[in-house]
Amino acid sequence: MKVSIRYHEILEEFLEKELDWLKEEFEILFNSKIENYTKNDKKLANDILDYILENTYVYDNIILINLLNQALESIEKKYVNLF
Repeated sequence: MKVSIRYHEILEEFLEKELDWLKEEFEILFNSKIENYTKNDKKLANDILDYILENTYVYDNIILINLLNQALESIEKKYVNLF
């Protein structure tokens, strides 16, 4: 069995794509509401973030942890009243 030397690079690329999807998803779901968020919106947003945090494996890689952290902070800053 041959192990890819680019393993960590591949993980980083995959995580970047997943985080781009996450940001786009939040834009689609919540941009049009302009801070008139319902309880269901807030629950949905938290459920999405919980799911991402529980199912995204960063394998103790500091680069991946930082990417995930930056994306989540960006979302939380953009949608302050949602959380």
